[in-house]
Amino acid sequence: MKLQSIIPLSSFGIQGPQGDVKAPGFAPDHELMGIVPSVNPHYLFRPELRLPVMNFLVNPGGDALGLVGPTGAGKTSIVAQVAARLNWPFRTIDAHSRMEIPELVGQMGLECDPVTGDQRTVFRYGPLALAMKEGAIFLLNEADVLDPSVFAGLNAVLEGGYLVLADNGGEIIHAHPNFRFCITGNTRGQGDETGLYNGTLSQNLASWDRIRLLEVPYIDKASEMAILQSTMPTVDISILETMVDIANQVRKQFVGNPEMDLKPGEQGITVTFSTRTLLRWARLGITYSKAANANSGSFPFASPLAQALRESLSNRADKAMRLVLHTIAKDKFGSAWGADPVVS
Repeated sequence: MKLQSIIPLSSFGIQGPQGDVKAPGFAPDHELMGIVPSVNPHYLFRPELRLPVMNFLVNPGGDALGLVGPTGAGKTSIVAQVAARLNWPFRTIDAHSRMEIPELVGQMGLECDPVTGDQRTVFRYGPLALAMKEGAIFLLNEADVLDPSVFAGLNAVLEGGYLVLADNGGEIIHAHPNFRFCITGNTRGQGDETGLYNGTLSQNLASWDRIRLLEVPYIDKASEMAILQSTMPTVDISILETMVDIANQVRKQFVGNPEMDLKPGEQGITVTFSTRTLLRWARLGITYSKAANANSGSFPFASPLAQALRESLSNRADKAMRLVLHTIAKDKFGSAWGADPVVS
């Protein structure tokens, strides 16, 4: 596949003459379209994120790309949705504390011969090795939970070098010109200073020296409102705006905010809203509210919005945190909230 300027910037929601400018991408009929992410038509690109991600993909300069920020801020989705518009193959895997190199690059395994039925030992390539061979974007999610020695074992690949597969007879994989290495993390590789992200580890400085870092904060209110209105255009704007305000108040208490007089390492809430969670709450809340209006005598929930919040977010939290979440929501919605047993 050849990277060429064939994708109009209008695909990223850019209007006017600039939208006619072509961005480097791939034709939509290549043989690896099966691993290109699906386009989310309601996704809203933030220019301050889209531009650095696209710049990295076109000209990595021997770097990997790291996206750091709070959970639910959209670190993975920005890379996936840029890849979707550019028709760029994309492979991803979630890191964990017990992950070792073979899980990323491949290992020996058994398969059954389709003709004889006999079992045989074969080497199965891992997602990183496949991405290097294919010229795909490889995204390692939550990379800061890796054992630092495992991450350090990827240093050569991070800076554009080759990969040696010792378990496959010493096979050497030279990265395809279109291969790109990306990571996401909730910390900056130096451990967790907030107390929010259990399991994250301080990483080897030499590894992170090979990564250009992009900070991904939560989306601003106007942009999030635009996403909700695009997804649910018939819903009363005031309802959506109240939901966004509630989500932002929860986020502030989750990450800590000077205005709330929280000490370092403390937070008022232990779960938070991603835009995905907010959309789920809005979708369920509207559905339950319509059902309640149509079946007022038999609808089982006294507060449709509260039930939607439980299913979308608050059931993940303990009892004390659920009370905080539902109190915030009730205070914002007022009488429209209804009789919520969590705060009654």
